Amino acid sequence: MPRRRHEPSDEALESLLAEHNGGKGEHIRDVLTTMVLNSRDGALLPSERVLAERFGVARMTVRGSIDALESKGMVRRVPGRGTFVQHPTLTHSEIFRSFSEDMRMRGMTPGAKSYRARTRPATRAVAASLDIAPGEPTHYIERIRTADGIPMALERTNLAAARFPNLPTVMGHDDSLYEVLGRVFGVRLESARQTVTIARLTDTEAKRLEVAEGSPAFLIERISVDNMGKVVEFGRSLYRGDRYAIEMHVSPPSTEG
Repeated sequence: MPRRRHEPSDEALESLLAEHNGGKGEHIRDVLTTMVLNSRDGALLPSERVLAERFGVARMTVRGSIDALESKGMVRRVPGRGTFVQHPTLTHSEIFRSFSEDMRMRGMTPGAKSYRARTRPATRAVAASLDIAPGEPTHYIERIRTADGIPMALERTNLAAARFPNLPTVMGHDDSLYEVLGRVFGVRLESARQTVTIARLTDTEAKRLEVAEGSPAFLIERISVDNMGKVVEFGRSLYRGDRYAIEMHVSPPSTEG
């Protein structure tokens, strides 16, 4: 019987099985988790029968591991069709926190790749957002932010070089920018003004985020302010539309007066 579309290959499964040296229960959980993380959203997993044969265990043992994945929201069962990969949708809320802090609170490990940092003159738009004069030097930092190794956002931000002169040298590629600002420069971020629009990823952006060209993304423009009311950063970042949802709290207008 031909394999259904997007089902992980037998070769990929055999490779994962060969790489693990732990106990049987841990083995099954780790292999299935890795398979889900490396598969496309909506991919069909091998059947319980096939997995039981590969692992050399009873189907009930495999079923228990799949139950654990389902309880975490990593897969979904469709009666009569099988078990499908379900990548979690993360809520981008109004609560002001760094990407690293947000991922840790979700039980995920934050990281980064494709890190780029350079100092350049501020354009008029960047200068206006940072409340500095056009042409003043700014640090531009760009990187792909990851959660458990999965690309989640293309982060781009600008900061005044006069206020943070050695920022590129004291900040590691995986570091939280806000944590570095607090630890090295004594800056405490207080709030941010954000606007969210919908964008289509270019071919280059899509490749860096490991999604299809033209995939939708949230373009989040943020101006962060410290506890003294001074602008700290101006950024325009792209968050994957298939992994994020925007949460907003609304209320009726005040009737006082």
